[in-house]
Parts: sequence; C-alpha cells; structure tokens
Amino acid sequence: MRFSPPFPTRQSLLLRQASIVLILGWVANDGRSISAQDPTPVEIDYFEKHIRPMLVDHCYECHSSKATTLSGGLRLDTSDGWMRGGDSGPAVIAGRPDESLLLRAIRYDEDVSPMPPSSPLDTKLVDRVAYWIERGAVGPETKIGSPPTTPIPDQTSPHWAFQKPQPATDLKTHFEGLRPTSRIDLIVFQAQRDAGLTSSNEAPPPTLIRRLFIDLTGLPPTFNQLKSAMKSSGDWYGQLVDQLLASPRFGERWGRHWLDLARFADTKGYVFREDRNYPDAYKYRDWVIRAFNSDRPYNEFVRYQLAADQIVDDDANELAAMGFLTLGRRFLNNRHDIIDDRIDVTTRGLMGLTVTCARCHDHKYDPIPAADYYSLYGVFASSKEPNDAPSPLRLIDVPQPVVPVVFLRGKPNRPGPKVPRQFLSLVAGPDRQPFEHGSGRLEMADAIVATDNPLTSRVIVNRAWGHLMGQHLVTTPSDFGTRSVTPRLHRLLDDLTIDFIRNEMSIKWLVRTIVTSSIYRQSSDLSDASFEVDPENTLWARAARKRYDFETMRDALLFVSGQLDGNRIGGPSVEIIGQQPSSRRTIYMKIDRQNFPSLFRTFDVALPDTHAPKRFATTVPQQALFLMNSPFIMNCAELLTDRVLATSEPTTSQREQVRKLFRLSLGRDPDAWEVTSSLHFLNSDDFLDSDERLPWEQLSQNLIISNEFFFLD
Repeated sequence: MRFSPPFPTRQSLLLRQASIVLILGWVANDGRSISAQDPTPVEIDYFEKHIRPMLVDHCYECHSSKATTLSGGLRLDTSDGWMRGGDSGPAVIAGRPDESLLLRAIRYDEDVSPMPPSSPLDTKLVDRVAYWIERGAVGPETKIGSPPTTPIPDQTSPHWAFQKPQPATDLKTHFEGLRPTSRIDLIVFQAQRDAGLTSSNEAPPPTLIRRLFIDLTGLPPTFNQLKSAMKSSGDWYGQLVDQLLASPRFGERWGRHWLDLARFADTKGYVFREDRNYPDAYKYRDWVIRAFNSDRPYNEFVRYQLAADQIVDDDANELAAMGFLTLGRRFLNNRHDIIDDRIDVTTRGLMGLTVTCARCHDHKYDPIPAADYYSLYGVFASSKEPNDAPSPLRLIDVPQPVVPVVFLRGKPNRPGPKVPRQFLSLVAGPDRQPFEHGSGRLEMADAIVATDNPLTSRVIVNRAWGHLMGQHLVTTPSDFGTRSVTPRLHRLLDDLTIDFIRNEMSIKWLVRTIVTSSIYRQSSDLSDASFEVDPENTLWARAARKRYDFETMRDALLFVSGQLDGNRIGGPSVEIIGQQPSSRRTIYMKIDRQNFPSLFRTFDVALPDTHAPKRFATTVPQQALFLMNSPFIMNCAELLTDRVLATSEPTTSQREQVRKLFRLSLGRDPDAWEVTSSLHFLNSDDFLDSDERLPWEQLSQNLIISNEFFFLD
C-alpha cells in the first residue's frame, strides 16, 4: 500500500483528505466496509437481565406458548411475536417506544388496554422497557420462549468447549512450496490444503517489522529501527521478537487489552452524593502492566486478581490486583448488582461462561442452574471492602461467611432454598465439595485456573490469537457456551492450549509462538481464489488487515510528531482531552464512567460499564471529521512539520525534506512519483500568498491521516 497524492491544487488536497478518510481510510479487512448494526453483547445482556424476567413474571401467563388461551393473539415469548404483534398490530416498533403498544399498555396510556390489568408495573420496569425499545428491542436470534435449538450438553454428548483439550495428531510435516515453522503451521496448512487453499507468501520485512512493533508494543517503528532490524545478522526476526517482548512497552500494550476485560475505569458511575472517583484505580492498571512485563504465569495472574488478600499479607502493590473485582460500576451501591457484576467479570472474563444469565432462572442454553449462580453469589457476599485496608482496592472475607439462598426470579425479597458456596457443576462435576475456607474466593480461583478446567486456558489462548491475528478462533470470545459455534480450527485451539499449559501459562511464550509462525508472517494480499473459497478468512490463508484502535492511533500520532512522553511507566491517570491534554500514552487516560467522552465513543473505545470481549470497528462520519478538522490533528501536523523544517540545514533541498517527512511519518522513503507529486503540490500557485509553512502542514496532515498510517497490512 502506498500513499498517492494527486496534489495539483490546494482544493484537490482537501478533497483528497476527505476521500482518504471517507472512502479509503476507514475500510475493513479485505476492502469491505464494517457495519455497527449487529447487536452487541451489552444489548443482549440487558435483555436477559432486565426484559426477559419482566416478561416471564407479568406477561407469559397470557402471552406465550404456554398460555391456556393466547390473549389478543399476541405472543411475547418470541422476537417474531412482539414484532408481528397480535390483533391490535405490532407490539414493539424498534427505536420508537412511544409508538409501541407494549410500552403504552404497561404505561397505562388512556387509549390502550392497561397491562397487566391487575396493577401497574413499577416505574423502573416501565423505564427499562422504554430504554430497551429505544435501543432497538434487541433479543436473542432464536425464539426466546421455545427450547434451545442447541441441546443442553450432558455426559453423553458434551459441548466441544466443555471437553478436555486434545492434541492434534497425524499431522503432515511437508507441504510443497511452504515452510512450516511450528505446530500452528502444520495444523493450519493441512486445513487449508483440505479446503483447496494455499497460504499467501511471506510479507516483506518492513511490513513484518511494523506489524510486530504495533502488535507487541502499540507504537510504530522509526525509519532507523526498520533499517537496523533488517541489518541484524542471523535470525533478525526472532531477535526482534525477543527485543519487543522484553520492552516495557509490551506491558502497556497488552495491559490495555486486559483492562477492556476488567471494565477498568477511574470512577464509579452515578452514586448520588458520594465521591464518584476511585482515587487509586491507577494502581490496578500499574499492577496489570507490571504483570505482563514480568511475564507472570497466567494462573498466578488470575489468582491474585481474585484472592490476593489470601495469598499475601500487607503488600499494597500486590493487593492492588484485586481492582479486577472492586473497580466495577457501583449501581447506586445496590449490593446485589455489584455482586452480579463481579460474578460476570469473573466467569465471562476468565472462562467464557455467561453465568449471570442464571440470576433469575436456570440458564436457557448452558447447564448452569440458578443454584450455581447463587453459590458464587455467596462467595462474593462473604467478601467486603475494608475501610482501613492498606490498599483501597482490597477485598477481605467477612468474619462469618454468608449461607446463600436462591432468589426466586432474581428477587431478594423472595428467598428460596439454601445452597452451599461451591464451584460450577459444569466444571467441577456432580461430586464437587463446598468451599471450606472463609468466603471460598481462593478455592474458587484455584478451580478456575486448574489445569483440568477445559475453559480458562482455552479462553485466554483464543483472546491472544484474536489480538494478533485480527479475528478470534472462537468468534464469541466471552461465550464458549452451547450457542458458540465450534471453531473451524478447533484442533489448533486445543493444541495451542495444551502447549500453553505445558509452558507454565506464559503469555510471552504464547505471543512469541504465534508471531513466529509462518501463518502470522503472511502477506495480507487477497487473491480471487482465496476469497472465493474462504471469504471470511477462517483458515487464515492471508494475514488480516487491521485498523489501529484508538489508543494506537493517538500514540502513533504523538510519536511521529515528537510529542509522546513514553519514558514513564505507570502513575495516576491523566486527561487526554480538553484545554491541556497530557502527552502520555493513551493507556494512562482518565476514564469516567458517567461522562464517557464522545471522542472515545467515536473511535470505539471499550465502554467501562461492563466486560468488553472485543473492540468493535465502526465507520462513522465523525471519525473522518475529527481527522480532518480537530485541533489535535492540526497540532500533530504542525509539530511534524517542525521536525522536518526546523532541523534542516539551510542547504537542504526540498526533495530531501520530503524524504525526511516520509521517513518520520511513514517510516520509509518515498518513491519517485511520490517525491514528484509532493514537490508539485508544495510549489503550487495556490500557496503563493500564504505562509510558507502551510503547504508543508497540509502535506504532513495528509500523510498522518492516510491508509498507510492507520492500517497494518
């Protein structure tokens, strides 16, 4: 991919800027545009937690397949039912709550029959329905009132993710024209050949170097770093991988991935009159960065985040690990919602299980009864945040552990049978034993990271693969339940998981293994044959073209313009927008749950209200407008221009200055056509009466908002 300015006039430059961003600059992998219209996990969770229970309690008696007489011909136990409606027409019109009969009925509007007829619903429930309809009335794709289309697994037909990983066997070791370098290659090459595909050629060294720098550190290489890496003797690629894994920038890059899962933020959300801030939240972020840099084994990494108080005594640095549990949203200090959030971040984040769907009823798809949910509820209800803790992020056990009960329909005022504090029967089996020590948090943590637990290692291997390869092996990285599709390369996931466990659950080992494979080192060039056979690239016959996330975009812009303060590791959060934005790396930005900046939303930063399995990549006009018009981008272009002009000798030719600009911004020399076109633009008649810096700033801006700058090939 090359930068290609036409540049005969200033007007054409501005048009060029628009076209770069709006037409070319924000194109998805393989040249196809990305849509943001698919339901998000947050929307699905909202339905499961707030809408389905209301429908079950107040509507299904008369408006479901189980009703003796279907009232008004309306079914509310299927998405088709509420959209199609009954005798009076559609019950729900997505996006238009005031026109939806369902909302008007439960709101007791005068011109519709009030529902439920006995007494009106609580206003909080009505508001939730209105919000749900306004956001698109999202529900599961299957009919929600009918039995799951995927059978609940049992001992005779277990779901693939609940089985013990098996190593790949009978692998071919020779493939004509291809050079496998790892077991990853052997498995993938064989699957490709079976499908009639062939891997792409290896990407050229500059592309590979840039790919490694971004994937492992989140920063682009300089021109000199590119040249130095290629001049290294011997295995220059392996040497570069080791160098980047040893860089403190690695922890910052991979720490940010983990903070998405941990729903990290510096504030509590809306909590009425109390202080909204988590003043020590940054200490958890710093602990995560240190853990990745020191390559702390993943099992230990998880155990500390769930039960550091039971592993160390008064080491505040280590106790900060428990921010994983304590830095969630506070839900107006509703204790039940806080515990539900902690169960969710633990089970979805670590094991890919949607356990919180069992808060109000047995899970509709996975073998997770409500009793198991309340067993874990008891673990967290038996833990508290002490006021005099050495680290405000800490949890400790209460003196007398709670004996949990099932809340019928999820309602605390409807207590059901008692349940013991114990692990999930899905993983621990029917003969599991209740937790015996305090709350049971450490025992729970040990069960989560146990080597015979088929989920935890699979989930983190899948996450690492997705970050490096552009898409996950399991496309629902936080849902390995029965609704997840068996990955096409299931053998690869299992084989890599087994090796991950054998190598002491080392994240750096896992990253190194993936990035040194021939599959990772492929070119992203798309052939017609490959697209015809495997348009979604599920067999990785080519590298995925990836767009920078927000953090990488901002860090790269600060880096090439000479502003980035990248020497310090850790410390309190900083403001990166406003009148005096910090020039620190973006991982250190302050994240306010209640006032989440529109800029973050525009560029798909993970929302901190709930666990975020993966980043979305949307295409909206605000992205282009920001890149063309924001003071931040303008300032970066001006400072990049300073780096070119202010450091040039009086005898430096304009041609040499153009070459320097390309080296600083794109890390390479321009080709002959790019030099000629740039010189033509810089000396255009349109700039005769303007400041001599203006054409340089315009050219600089074009380079730093181009496809080549923002995409990894």
